[in-house]
Amino acid sequence: MNNQRVNRSKSLLALEMSFIGLLAWVVFSSLIAWQSNTVQAGGATQQMLNPVAEQKSGERSVPPEGPAPRSPMGVAALGTPNACLGFDFETGAQGFGVENVAGASLWHLDSALCRAFLTGHSTPFTFYYGQDATCDYNTGARNASNLVSPPISTVGVFPPYSLGFNYLLFVESSSSFDTTFVDISTDNGTTWTPVISKANLINDNQWHNKAVDVTAQVGAATQLRVRFRFDSVDNLVNSTTGWHVDDLLACGQPFNFCVQDDSTNDYIQVNTVTGVFVTKQCSTGFTAQGVGTVSTNGSNITVTQKGPANFSSVTVNTSTHTGFATIRVQSGLKVVAYNINDSNTNNNTCSCP
Repeated sequence: MNNQRVNRSKSLLALEMSFIGLLAWVVFSSLIAWQSNTVQAGGATQQMLNPVAEQKSGERSVPPEGPAPRSPMGVAALGTPNACLGFDFETGAQGFGVENVAGASLWHLDSALCRAFLTGHSTPFTFYYGQDATCDYNTGARNASNLVSPPISTVGVFPPYSLGFNYLLFVESSSSFDTTFVDISTDNGTTWTPVISKANLINDNQWHNKAVDVTAQVGAATQLRVRFRFDSVDNLVNSTTGWHVDDLLACGQPFNFCVQDDSTNDYIQVNTVTGVFVTKQCSTGFTAQGVGTVSTNGSNITVTQKGPANFSSVTVNTSTHTGFATIRVQSGLKVVAYNINDSNTNNNTCSCP
């Protein structure tokens, strides 16, 4: 009888211990799940799935990451502009400044951190909107600031104008949050015109380049400034990389006139502000360039370069849209000389057939 009681007690004890173990496991699992799905951000509870798929509702999320890092790329400026002023930040801020708007001011020079080590821009330096320690812009509060360029002169540079840069963007998908804009100003920052928004950029945590025609925005201005504008809008869904920008290029055309011969297609391109010119004889492939003196007489604008062995002169009539040029260049023991007569400067290709 006593043995039966002892065996029953042991059975009850084992059953009780199993029940207690099961209950403890359920409580422990629930606690771990609760801790992994909530974080405290600025005193407010923020739901977290993971840094990539982070969201608070079905409407708000960040996009998936793009493919593996790609090969180095340069800014693909629009058209054929080759009179460019560039900023690669390898020697510092290069005149760029930061304007704080709300919360922490996160624009700063970054050296190979937070995916700035990847190819696709001039490494290692970038301007980065984010925090180097965490590689995100999650400060627990709304944050917003602007990165503003120094004045960029357009004197002696002619339309079309383009603006290009390399960038890496990884922010919230919604157009209402984590707003990113590129603006330009032609009145030294008094007013700004947006030319690029997040909708025009690839938001996938990889490096890309972007170029946009800004001829209409620049107009007849003699200078412009560029502004990169970021605003998280609130304190939520801010745990992704943020925004890197690098290799800004502001470009225009180096010449405002081209005089091309009606018969031979020989041509000369000229900048009537700086006096810079380049000419080519199509039959031989001969090219020459130089800087001449600019003079104006009524509708005629003339650029003339005189030297001991060389003489180049080009005249454009802005009223009749005609032009003529005389080229004489000594190259070693050889003298290359040709004339250019153009009855219509508006239909030139400035290239040999």
